[in-house]
Amino acid sequence: MTTHTRTITAVIAESTSNTAGSTTRGRVDARGMDAGWLHIKLTNGGTGPTVQAEARILLSDTDGTQPAAASAGTDWKTAVSGITAGTAANAVREYVWYHGPGMTHIEVEVTGNTGQTVTCEATYCGTVLS
Repeated sequence: MTTHTRTITAVIAESTSNTAGSTTRGRVDARGMDAGWLHIKLTNGGTGPTVQAEARILLSDTDGTQPAAASAGTDWKTAVSGITAGTAANAVREYVWYHGPGMTHIEVEVTGNTGQTVTCEATYCGTVLS
């Protein structure tokens, strides 16, 4: 019989405020996981942002130490972009991304909102099968 061992990690803590014009990032080391999912949630406030926030999922293929959090470039490559909640007041967007074996490092980046703060969070659940 197969046993599933799950590890849950807050990549971006629940109710984190991404203030207008700023960027929030969080990372997780997924090495050794046979599969996993990443849940991202964006929530606009009572007044929506002038320009919407965008969440992105970035991956690093390094087998070694996890790279420092950063935008796409040498260490991180954009895998998924365009995750938004729009500009409407109180709008909520939730997004789930799955991966199979062979993943190394995952980063979530939330950026781009202007005018108002957007609340964000990201949670990773990795599974090892034995």
